[in-house]
Amino acid sequence: MPYAARPVCFQLALTLLLTALAGCAGINVATVDRVPMRENQASIKTSLYDCHAGYDALDAMARKLGTVDARYPRVEGLAHLRTSRFLASFDVSGLSEVAYQRWLMRQNAKAVEGLFFEWLRLPPASQQQLSHHWPGDQAAVKRALNDCGAVLVAHQAELPRLTGMTTDGQYQNWKRWVGLYPLAVMPFYLGVINEHQNLQQQQREFANNDTERAGQWTHYQPPTPTPSPTDALELLRQQPLDELGIPLLGSAIEEQLLDAFMPALAIKNTQGAPADNDRPAQLIADANGAVQRDTTQPTIYTHVSHGRYQGQVTLQLNYSVWFAERKAEQALDLLAGQFDGITWRVHLLPSGAVLGYDKMHQCGCWYQFFPASGFDAQPALPRTQEPFNIGRTLQAEQRHTLWLAANTHHLLGVQAANAPSATQPLTVRAYAQLRALESPNGRYFSPFNAQGLVTESRRPERLVFWPMGIPSPGAMRIHGTHAIAFIGYRHFDDPWLLEELGLE
Repeated sequence: MPYAARPVCFQLALTLLLTALAGCAGINVATVDRVPMRENQASIKTSLYDCHAGYDALDAMARKLGTVDARYPRVEGLAHLRTSRFLASFDVSGLSEVAYQRWLMRQNAKAVEGLFFEWLRLPPASQQQLSHHWPGDQAAVKRALNDCGAVLVAHQAELPRLTGMTTDGQYQNWKRWVGLYPLAVMPFYLGVINEHQNLQQQQREFANNDTERAGQWTHYQPPTPTPSPTDALELLRQQPLDELGIPLLGSAIEEQLLDAFMPALAIKNTQGAPADNDRPAQLIADANGAVQRDTTQPTIYTHVSHGRYQGQVTLQLNYSVWFAERKAEQALDLLAGQFDGITWRVHLLPSGAVLGYDKMHQCGCWYQFFPASGFDAQPALPRTQEPFNIGRTLQAEQRHTLWLAANTHHLLGVQAANAPSATQPLTVRAYAQLRALESPNGRYFSPFNAQGLVTESRRPERLVFWPMGIPSPGAMRIHGTHAIAFIGYRHFDDPWLLEELGLE
C-alpha cells in the first residue's frame, strides 16, 4: 500500500510499536465522547489519510458483507480502536501521557486483530477490491494494519483525550419493559434459587461417591505441562507491569501459565461408552461455510483476559470446551439444541496469588464461582440482583479435573488432577482461531454472527425467557458477549466481578 513507501511515517510506526504492547480482554459495544478533529483533511499527512481510509474501507466492507467480528466491537467513528469492559474501566483523565498512549495502543491491537479476521473472511473478490489499501498476502496485510495503527495512535494521542468511554450491556431493556419485567422477575428469581440448589445437591452427591467406577467416565488429558502451577506462578511474579498495571507477558510465559493451570476433563459415559455429543469437539468449517463439530480430535481452546481486584489488575486464564449438542431428554426440552460447551477460568494476581475459579456454559448460563484456599466470597447484593452460585473452596496452586455430566455437561465436581491409566489427549488451540476457521477451499468462516451468537444453537427457551432481556437466551456466543444473570445485570467479562462477589 502507499504507506509502505513513506519511510518517515514507517519510522514513527516502528518507534511506537516498540513501546507498545498488544493486550487481551473481552467486551461489548462502546461509545466515546470526544472532541472532533480540528485539522481539516487537507492538512493531514498523506500517510495518515491513507491509513484512515484503509481502516474505514475495511470496516465498511465487513459491515456490508456481514463478516463483522464481535469479539471486540468498535469504538464508533474510530475504526482504528476497539475496546473492552476492562479497558473502558480505566480513568483516562488520571493516566500519564505514556500510560494513555499504551491504553490507545492496546485498543488498536484489538482493532487490528478484529479487522484482520474480518479481512480473512471476505470473499476473494472483496479482498481484491480493497487491495489498493491492503495488498499482498496475510502477513503483509497484518503488518500493514499494525504499521498504520501505530501512525493513527500517534495522531490520536495528540488530540484531546477520549473521555466518557462506556460499554453497552448484553441486555435489551425494551424486552424487559414489554415483558413486564418487574412482575415476571419473581418466578424467575425462585427458579434461579431452585436451580442453584439442584446443582449444588448434585455436586454434594458427587463428592460423597466413588468417582472411579470402572467404565463410568472417559478422561481427557491436556499435554503434560513443563512448569507446575507453583513454578508458573513464580514466573508470573517475575514479570514487570506496564504503565497500566497490566503484567507484561511474553508469548512463552503466557503459554506456560495456560499450560500449568489447564484442567483435565472427565465426562460421564452413557451405557458404558461416551456418547458422540459428549466428546470435546474441534470446530471446523466446510467448503460452504457451515461450521462442523469434529469429535475425532478432542480440543480445548485457551486465551488470557484481565480483570480487577482491590486496585490491582488480575490475570484470567480461560479454557473453553465445545460439544456437538445437548440432546432433548423429554418431549419438550427447552434447553436442548445444537452446540454446547463450558468455559473454566482461573483468576490470578500479579503477585502469584490464586484468587479463585469460575465457570459458565457457552451461553453464559449456570455461572458458578469457586474461591481459592485463603479467600472467601461474601457477596452483599440488593434484592434486584440475581444471587451468586458459590461453590466449595478449591486448593490453589494445583491442576484440577472437571467432572462433567453426560449430555447436560453440568459441572458435577472439581478435584485435584490425578490422571488415570486410560486417557485421551486434548489438543490445545487458541480461542482466537474460532473467529476465522479455514475451510478446505481456503475461505475463512466463523461460527459467530455479527452479534456474537452461534445462530444454529438457538434454544426453545428463548421463547420463554425473553422478558429477562438477554438476546436469544440459551444460545452459544463469543466471549465478551456473555450475560451471566437473568435478574439484574451481570457480565462474565465485568472487570469488577470479583468485587461484586465480595471476595476477601
